[in-house]
Amino acid sequence: MGQPTKEEIINKLKMILQGKLSREEVADWASEYVLQDEPNISDETVWQLLKVVFGVDLLDSPDEYLHGEQDIKDWIDVYSIR
Repeated sequence: MGQPTKEEIINKLKMILQGKLSREEVADWASEYVLQDEPNISDETVWQLLKVVFGVDLLDSPDEYLHGEQDIKDWIDVYSIR
């Protein structure tokens, strides 16, 4: 499995906002990297962003996500300039 790019991860966040991917799909995708015994991510920004995206589906209550749409937009903005 190759290393994802920052742009690829940001695109997945945008797809959540567009309704093209679910939060769960993106978190599951990120988990394939984050939960490896020996993650092979050499770019620290990519690693940090993967860990953020890994938790995008966390629930605050049974019907409310811990991180709202504004959080996702903020992540896109912050990591787009790094």
